[in-house]
Amino acid sequence: MKYSNMKSMKDLVSNINMTEHKEKEIVVDDFAKNVINKVFKELALILPAWQYAWKSDDPQNPDKVLNAAKQQWTKAFIENNINTVEQISHGFAKARKYESDFVPSCGKFISWCTPSPEDLGFPSEQKALEQCVTHRNKEKMHIDSDASHFIRTLCKCVDWWLMNTANGQNQVAVAKKLFREEYLHLIDTYQTPVETDSVRLETSEVTRKRLSPSQLESGRQRGLEHLAEIRKKLKTKV
Repeated sequence: MKYSNMKSMKDLVSNINMTEHKEKEIVVDDFAKNVINKVFKELALILPAWQYAWKSDDPQNPDKVLNAAKQQWTKAFIENNINTVEQISHGFAKARKYESDFVPSCGKFISWCTPSPEDLGFPSEQKALEQCVTHRNKEKMHIDSDASHFIRTLCKCVDWWLMNTANGQNQVAVAKKLFREEYLHLIDTYQTPVETDSVRLETSEVTRKRLSPSQLESGRQRGLEHLAEIRKKLKTKV
């Protein structure tokens, strides 16, 4: 799930001339203009009141404010590493859920282009920590856990000794920081396990872990009765 695997828009960045004149204007070539125009066109379709945000007060140049906005948005995309088609698609998806007809600020749209873990189908950092603690406690007590594969994987990466022994504000802050790093790294590298048609054979140890104490005792009694029956048959033959 690395952003490096997404379709790159490096051509957009490489085609933008960041040379600044005395007026600090950004020169944008035709290719970059075409991409930015498509972004603004999509926003205009999603947000019907877009024209009020970029309305020009110069009748001789009705697109003056709009063109200036496009230059600023282009610069903001570069400064904030908004350089993939998928990132911009996330921004459009959030725009379609936006409860206003007016265009958001450039900064807000950029925040929309950066999906949260929840947007990608992962639990938030706090929920992930809570689920990890619950899963680990159930494992220690040999209780079945319904934790997701992501949480089970994250649990294996956590420094539980540090998490459990952190004492004082500084140590707790360090423990939380390390957990956050593991959490974000796993999100960036996580691969959903692929389901196969083959039947997975479980070991007796795995099977026993899923049995309750009463089920284990019932199985033990059946085993003893079976052994007693075998001994009885052996005595009869003798």
